[in-house]
Amino acid sequence: MVVYHGTTRRRAERICEVGFLPRKPSRRVWFAKGHGYATRRARQQARRAHDRAVVLTCEVNVAQLRERLGKRRVVYRGGILAIDGPVPPEVLRSHVGLFDQPSSPEELAAWVNDILRLKPYKGVSQRHAGLQRLSRWVTNRITSQPKSKLPPGEVLHMARQWLPEYFDGVEIDPATLHTHRKARRIRASAEEPGPVLDPLEEQALSLLEEGSPKRRIRGLELLAEVGDPDLFDWCVMFLGDRSTNVRVAALHLIRRCEDGEPETLEPLARSQNKRVRGAAIAALARHGGAEAAGWFARGLKDPEPCVRLETAAVLPELEPAGHRAVFELALHDPNPDVVRRAEKLTAGKGFRKATW
Repeated sequence: MVVYHGTTRRRAERICEVGFLPRKPSRRVWFAKGHGYATRRARQQARRAHDRAVVLTCEVNVAQLRERLGKRRVVYRGGILAIDGPVPPEVLRSHVGLFDQPSSPEELAAWVNDILRLKPYKGVSQRHAGLQRLSRWVTNRITSQPKSKLPPGEVLHMARQWLPEYFDGVEIDPATLHTHRKARRIRASAEEPGPVLDPLEEQALSLLEEGSPKRRIRGLELLAEVGDPDLFDWCVMFLGDRSTNVRVAALHLIRRCEDGEPETLEPLARSQNKRVRGAAIAALARHGGAEAAGWFARGLKDPEPCVRLETAAVLPELEPAGHRAVFELALHDPNPDVVRRAEKLTAGKGFRKATW
């Protein structure tokens, strides 16, 4: 199955070397069947890391992985694939445009240390004479042949010459930049059993496979209760569930996530089902960032009372003084429950109560 993984340039370079490793606090590696979802997640990560977004194309044999790792450790649903454990770099099908050539001493030091799997304080310094020479060589090569691509393997060859002490005992494939340290070749492979699941987490994953909507909802709730760091992605798995109750429950739990991906939720905000629409708009109001006020206004103008109530439930996310128009909408809503929520938040802040 062809899937996509959204990440940053620096992490992608590392993935090409050692494969996909779960990033703490997560224990899982996440893939998406849709390129768009992976792209949006990559952009989110890139903004936080001040890096460039990269989407890796992979081919994963889900059945084989389930046989090797266990059914509960490989979950695929709703176009989302979660793997509890490392995934080898051999699943990569392409990484076009991944290696934008670093040229400054700082960039080259980070590049070399990433390849050698060295922490900055243990790796090559940007002040190293050999690295300074490498930087001058790369800069001259790029400027003298601007239309010619500089292969990473060629830079690596020069780095070996001018930084020999760092490459001693290290084997690197110049085509893939996969690194192997001779002294560590006896390390066990990825066939080692992974960490034992927490009993509550194992129960949650079991419930997610149940035919009963109530039990699938309980599975998602348990993941929220144990503080699973990937709760948003788990919920996305169930946004296309055949049960309306499950879709609504997933959207409610997304409001509890630390962050979310608004573009994934936007189609649900146009749903003909008022419950799904209300829960989606409220989730977008919670995670909409600069667009949040617009989603609040949209929800509070919806003709359905349940949509306006869902939106009013997340009003505490806004500061009344900075979003007066939104709170005025809520204060003048025909539904008294919406009004009560708004009055509680605006009490003593210069807002007039509605008179009917």
